[in-house]
Amino acid sequence: MTFTVVPSNSGYFMLPAQAAKYIKLAGAAQLKTLIALYQRMDSPTSDEELAALTGLSVGDVRDALLFWIEKGVAGQGGEEREENSKQKIDKMGNMSGNSADSGQNKQENKKKSTVFSHPVGNESHSADSAPAGDASDREEPEKKKLPKIKPNMAQINRRSKEDPEIRELFLQAQAILGRTIGYDTQAQLLMCCDYLGLPVSVVLMICEYARSVKKTGIAYIAHMAEQWSMEGICTFEQANQKIAALEEIRRVWTSFSQQVGLTAPSPSKSQSEKLQKWTQSFRYDTDIIMEAYDEMADHIGKFNMTYMDKTLTAWHEKGLTTLAAIREFRKQKTKEKTGGKSKPAEPERETSYDLSGAEKKAGEAAPIYKKKKK
Repeated sequence: MTFTVVPSNSGYFMLPAQAAKYIKLAGAAQLKTLIALYQRMDSPTSDEELAALTGLSVGDVRDALLFWIEKGVAGQGGEEREENSKQKIDKMGNMSGNSADSGQNKQENKKKSTVFSHPVGNESHSADSAPAGDASDREEPEKKKLPKIKPNMAQINRRSKEDPEIRELFLQAQAILGRTIGYDTQAQLLMCCDYLGLPVSVVLMICEYARSVKKTGIAYIAHMAEQWSMEGICTFEQANQKIAALEEIRRVWTSFSQQVGLTAPSPSKSQSEKLQKWTQSFRYDTDIIMEAYDEMADHIGKFNMTYMDKTLTAWHEKGLTTLAAIREFRKQKTKEKTGGKSKPAEPERETSYDLSGAEKKAGEAAPIYKKKKK
C-alpha cells in the first residue's frame, strides 16, 4: 500500500530536511511542536502560543523544543513580552529622562527570553538565536553530559507509550543485562536517546559490551554513552568499529599483563588511551610493546607506562614498524654508547671473609687469651 499527499488549497509550509534525520528519535510531542513552530515561521513564537496550538502543556513544549534546539532545527530568541508593571516602570523612566536605566531593564528582560523560532529564513532573530544556515555550516554544539535532573516516571511511561522503539529499548535492555530495570536505569537509558541523541540500537550495543566486560551498572553504561556521543559515534557501523577497537585493547592488555605480572583485570582510563594509541595509531603488536617494556626495565627498573609511551612514540616517529628493525635500532644505540666495544666484564669482587683461611689458621696454633687490664 502506498500513500500520496493530497493537494491543498490552503497552501503549504516548509519543514527542514535536517529534521527528517531525527524522526526515529522524536516523540509525538516533539513532532507536534516542530510542525506548529514551522507553521508560524513568519515570526518568532512563544512557548505559550505553541502550547495553545498543539494542546500540550508549556512544560512539554519547552522539553520538545530543547530536543530540536540541540539538533540545530530550532532556535531560542531573545525577546519576550514585558510584564505590565515593567512596561510602566520603563515608561516612567523614559519620561523622567532615565533612558540608561530603562535600557538596562529592557536588556535584562531580553535575557529572560522564552521565545522560540526556526533557524532558517527568519530575519527577526535576536543575537542570541541560532545562526542561519545548514547544520554543516555551523559550529558543532557543545558536547554535554547527561543532566542530573532525570525525567519522572510519568514522562518515561508517556515516552514508552508513544514511541515503540523506547518500549523495545527497555525490554531488550532487561534481557541483555539479565535483570529487571527500575526507574533510575530507565531514566538514564531514555536520556541516552532523547538527550544525547544516540539511536536505540547503539544504546543496546553499549549494554551488550557492558555485559561482556561484566560492568552492567547503569553508571558505567551512561558514562560510555556520554563518551560515544562526544566522539560522534551515532550509527550501527561506527558502534561496531568502536567495539572492535575496545576488544583489541582488552586482548592486548590481557596478553601484556600476563607477561609482566600485572593483576588488574582491565586497564585504567589512562592505560586504555595509551594502548589505543600503540595498537591503533602506531599499529604495534604485543611483541613490540613487550620490547618497549624491556627497554623501560633496562633503564629505570620499574613499571612506568609513560616511559613506555615515550619509547614507542620515538620508535614510531623514526619509522620503525617491525620487531627486527626495533631490535637492530636498540643494538646500534648500545654500540654508540659504548664506542663500538662490547661491555667489559666486571672484575670478581673480593670477599671480606675467608672461611678456609680461617680454619687453616685455627689449626696451626692454639688461640692466645689475654687478660683484660683493670
